[in-house]
Amino acid sequence: MNTRVYRIGGMSCAACSSRVERAIGSVPGVSSVSANYGSCTATVSHDGSVSDDAVCKAVSSAGYVLLSDDPSESGRQEKKSLRIQRRDLIIAIGFAIPLTILAMGPMLGLDFPWNRKTGCIIQLILCLPILYAGRRFYIRGFPALLSKSPTMDSLVALSTSASVILGLYCTALSFSGSGTGTLSFDSAGMIIAMVSIGKYVEARSRYGTNDSVRKLLSLAPKQAHLIVDGREIPTDPSELRVGDIVLVRPGESIPADGTVIEGSSSADESMLTGESSPVEKKASSQVFGATVNGAGSLRIRVDRTGEDTALFQIARMMDMARSTKAPVSRVADRVSAVFVPSVLVIALLSLVGWFISGKSLEFSLTVAISVLVISCPCALGLATPLAIAVGTGIGSKHGILFKTASSLETTAKIDTVILDKTGTVTVGRPSVTDVRTDMAEDRFMGIVAAAEADSEHPIADAVRRYAETKGLTVPLHSDFRSIIGGGVECTVDSRTVTVGNVHPITNIDTDFGCIEGIPVTIDGRYSGSFVISDPIRKESSQTVDCIRGIGADVIMVTGDCKSAAERIASDAGIPDVRFSMTPEDKLDIVRKLQVMQKRVAMVGDGINDAPALTQSDAGMAMGSGTDVAVESADIVIVGNDLRCVPAALEIGKATLRNIRQNLFFAFAYNAVCIPIAAGLPIIFGFTDLVSMMPMVSAIAMSLSSITVVSNALRLGRFRPSSLEAC
Repeated sequence: MNTRVYRIGGMSCAACSSRVERAIGSVPGVSSVSANYGSCTATVSHDGSVSDDAVCKAVSSAGYVLLSDDPSESGRQEKKSLRIQRRDLIIAIGFAIPLTILAMGPMLGLDFPWNRKTGCIIQLILCLPILYAGRRFYIRGFPALLSKSPTMDSLVALSTSASVILGLYCTALSFSGSGTGTLSFDSAGMIIAMVSIGKYVEARSRYGTNDSVRKLLSLAPKQAHLIVDGREIPTDPSELRVGDIVLVRPGESIPADGTVIEGSSSADESMLTGESSPVEKKASSQVFGATVNGAGSLRIRVDRTGEDTALFQIARMMDMARSTKAPVSRVADRVSAVFVPSVLVIALLSLVGWFISGKSLEFSLTVAISVLVISCPCALGLATPLAIAVGTGIGSKHGILFKTASSLETTAKIDTVILDKTGTVTVGRPSVTDVRTDMAEDRFMGIVAAAEADSEHPIADAVRRYAETKGLTVPLHSDFRSIIGGGVECTVDSRTVTVGNVHPITNIDTDFGCIEGIPVTIDGRYSGSFVISDPIRKESSQTVDCIRGIGADVIMVTGDCKSAAERIASDAGIPDVRFSMTPEDKLDIVRKLQVMQKRVAMVGDGINDAPALTQSDAGMAMGSGTDVAVESADIVIVGNDLRCVPAALEIGKATLRNIRQNLFFAFAYNAVCIPIAAGLPIIFGFTDLVSMMPMVSAIAMSLSSITVVSNALRLGRFRPSSLEAC
C-alpha cells in the first residue's frame, strides 16, 4: 500500500476536509483519504495504480487546487495566495468602513446631504468592490451547495447574497415610492470584511506553522566541492552521487550525509538534534547534510543524497505528522460533517418561525442571515491541526520527531516507560574490560574480532575497537550468522566460532573457569569469555527522576546478565529491572502491561528492540540506533539525549491540553451564539438589535477563529521542564 501527502489549496473550513476526502476517495484504487484543514493537506493511501493527474482532476472537480510537492514551490504558491488574500482584505475593509458609516449614520444622528434614493445608490456602489473582494466565497460556496456538500463558504455566500437581494428589494421600493425598508448592503459588506479578517489570520497562522519545514530544508547548502582525480570541482549538492568524495572547509555546511575519510574537526548538529554543543568528527565519523563544519577541513565520502538524507527524512516526518489526524480530532470531524447542513436547517426554521409569528419578511431574513454567519465550523476545524503543528514544531526544535499526530497524542497518556539498557540508559559505546582464556589473549580476541566483523551490535563494535587499539591480527571469516538476542556464529580459519549464548554451554571444565561475561566457543568447546562494560549516560538518573515526576513508572529491560543489569539500574535509580531478556521477552512484557490497561512507551535503539517498539503504544527510538529500530518507532530522538524522553511526554501532555481547550472554545462558542443569532434576545425584548445582528455575528465568527488560532500559537512558548531541570 502506497501513502502520499498532497498539498491542497483553497480549503476554508472543516467541511472542506470532508469534501476533499469524498472527491479523492472516489478515484479508483484509493483505499483511504485523510484531509487536514489545519495544514491544508490530504494523506492518500492507494494500491499504486493512482496517478497524480487523477488526484489533481478529482481535487479540481471539487473546487480546490493541488499545490506543488516541492516545499519551496508550494511555499511560493502559498505566499502568492496570501498576498492576494491580503489585497482583498484591504479592499473589503476599505469600502466596508464608509459603507457602515453611511448605513448607521442616521441612527447616530448624522445628517447626509442627499436623499434616500441617492443614499441607496451610494451604498450599492460601495458594496460592489466588497463583493468582488469576497468572490472566493461565491466561487466555492455555491458549487459546494449545489453538490449537496455545503461548506463555510456556502454559509457566507448564502447570507451575503440574501443581504444584497434584500437591499436591492428595498432600493427598488424607494425608487417606486411604494415603501422604504432597511437597506442591508452594509450587512453584506461587514460580513465579508469580518470573515475575511478571520480567514486571513488563519492563513497567516498556517503559513507560519508550515514554514518550519521550509526553513529546515533551506538549511541545505547551495554548493559542494567535489574531488575528482585530485581536482576540486564546484558542484550543486543535488548532483552528488553515493561514493563521491567532497571537501568541506571550516565554517561550510556539509552537502550530504556521509563518512569522514580524512581530517578532524567538529560539527554543529543543533539543527538536527537540538543540542548546541559541537560534535567531534574524525576518520570514520558519520556526518549529516546541512550541519555546519567547525574549525578543521574534512574529506567526506557521500553515503546518502537528496531525499535520503537525514535532513529530508526529518522534514518528511514533520510533514507526515502535520498531515495526519490525532484520534481526538475525530470528535470535531464527526460534528463538522453534519454541522453546515444543520445550520442551514436552523436558519430556515428561524426564518419560517419568525415569519409565522407575525414578524416581517425583512425581520425574519435578518435573523436567518445572522444564523448563517455566526455558525461557522472554522474554529472546530482549526482546534486540532494547528495545535498538532505547533506541538510537532516544538518537538523538532529539541530533536524529538513525532511521526504522526496520533503518536503525539498518545505520549500524553503514557503511564509506563520501558527503557532498554544498552545504548539507551548507557552510552551504547561499550568497551572490553576483562578477558579470560586458556589461549594467547591476542590470538583469542583476534578470533572474536573476526567473528564479530559483520555484526552491527554495540558489543561487536567494542570488540572491533579493542582489536584496532591493540593492533591485533584478525583472521578471515565466512558463513556469518546473527542470532537476534543470542549472539553470532561464523567460520574462522575453518573452525566454527560462536560468541554469546548461541547454544547452551553446559560442561565447562577449564583451568581458568568462567567469569560473568560473554562466552566464546570454538568447534563447540568453551574457549573463554570477555567482559564488556558500558558506562551509564550522565543524564540517565535525572531522566528517570523526571519521568517518575511526570507520573509514569520506569522499567529497565536488557539482555545482559543479572549483576550488570542491577548495577546500571541502581546507578540510574530504576527500581524495576528485567535481565536476560530476549526480543520475545521484551515484547511479552509490553503485552502484559497493556493487558493491565497500562499505556506503554518503549525506548530502544537496536534490532532486538524492534518488536517491542512496534507493539508499544508509543515506540521511541534513539536516533543513533539501527534503521530497523527507527522505522519501527513512532517517535525518533534525533540526538542521544535521554532527557528527550520525558520532554516528549511533556510536549504530548501540553499539546493534548491545548487541543481540549480549543475544542471547548469552539463548542462553547457555537452552543452560546447560535441561539442568540436565532433570536433569543428578541424574545426578551431587545428588538432594536435586529438590524445590527448580521454584523455582530460576522465579528463574533471571526473572533471564534482568532481565539482558537491564538490559543494554539500560545503553545509555541511551551518549554519542556525536563530539558531544563535534568
